[in-house]
Amino acid sequence: MMLRKVLVVAVSSLLLGQGLWAQSTTDSVYTVEVKNASKYKVETNHFGSNWFFGIGAGAQMYFGDHDRQMELVDRLTPNFEAYFGKWFTPGIGVRLGANGYKIKGLSGWTGHKLSQPNLNRGNYQGFIVGWDPALQQGSKPYSKANVGYPLYETEMKYIHAHGDVMLNLTQMICGYNEHRVYSLIPYLGVGFATSLEPASTTGRNSHEVTGSFGVINRFRLSSAWDINFDVRAAYTGDHFDQEDISAQPDKRYNYYAGSGSFGEGLLTATLGISYNFPRRGWDRSTVTTIRVNEQVLENLRGRVNELQSLNDDLRRQLEEALNRPVTPATVTTMPLLVTFPIDRWTLAHKDRVNLGFLADALKANPNLVYTVSGYADKGTGSEKRNIFLARKRAEVVYDCLVKEFGVSESQLKLDSFGGVGNLFYNDPRCSRSVLTKVAE
Repeated sequence: MMLRKVLVVAVSSLLLGQGLWAQSTTDSVYTVEVKNASKYKVETNHFGSNWFFGIGAGAQMYFGDHDRQMELVDRLTPNFEAYFGKWFTPGIGVRLGANGYKIKGLSGWTGHKLSQPNLNRGNYQGFIVGWDPALQQGSKPYSKANVGYPLYETEMKYIHAHGDVMLNLTQMICGYNEHRVYSLIPYLGVGFATSLEPASTTGRNSHEVTGSFGVINRFRLSSAWDINFDVRAAYTGDHFDQEDISAQPDKRYNYYAGSGSFGEGLLTATLGISYNFPRRGWDRSTVTTIRVNEQVLENLRGRVNELQSLNDDLRRQLEEALNRPVTPATVTTMPLLVTFPIDRWTLAHKDRVNLGFLADALKANPNLVYTVSGYADKGTGSEKRNIFLARKRAEVVYDCLVKEFGVSESQLKLDSFGGVGNLFYNDPRCSRSVLTKVAE
């Protein structure tokens, strides 16, 4: 036990000295952060980073049932848009926006004469400019197309709300570059388009779900501002312009008979500007390197060698202590005195407890041998009786150690001395006893 305490104190002192020594060298230890050279690796940003807002204006053209009979320049109308969004990575982002104003087209005859009423769909339909229900005609007939019946101009004011998923192919393919001037950004979107006023022929508003795809051509002005040229093609159902029947020629009547259509489209092109809110861009990932002064490393190596030598020496001392022969000079287990009443050899419970502790020490040290010696007080009883009492008292302690606590008989020597004078402190009670101690 004493040797273990010495080892603990020694190791603790070494560790404390090592900690104080290491503290004195911290000025020579420093870290270096180097940005990752890979252009495809950036740090993920917070949710509040890389938000943007933009506006734009341009032209648009609708592709309806009769619009192809209208000259291109007459079909073009202004278009305006506004949006906001966020880039989650340099290559992936989303935006929500709205665009619209008004679209122009033509409305044509949608059915045969009354002689075939099953094909009559109401004659003229849609958002006809200046429609007169009584006269069944609009105020703006279109004279540039000759199809055998009148065509009337239509005009519908609308708004188109949409959500888009954007892919910055330039950043994804070429790697992230915050100073890149041009980026190609295709996108896919879904939305909802609605007219802002009812159709003149039906009195109903139009509502259609849309699907769209497009391309943004982005030009960087600064970290905060970009110029964007955005081209979008949107698909709507055939009912959006409320001309539900596409026209096909019928030479027998010089009219157009109805047939179904799979949908209509809207093409827009806008030029605009967008603003990137602060906390914009991405940081490069970094690699942290810990560097130590070479002299410090050399001192560390020397100190490690010293500690290794001390450790080897402590291990050697421990092995020598374990292999040292057991003698009274090397054993720390103390003698044990068990006392008895006059003319008695029965063990008390407190004595059994003490003998249990002694038994543990003996079993932990197999090379240790103890002598169990019995005594009696010669001042009481006859000599013969005292010899008997001394022997019985030694035997009861011996039997307790061996039979009750499992001590090996080879570790015990039994002896008795009969009646003796006062052994300790001139007290006869101490002579009525058994003394256990390391064998000599």
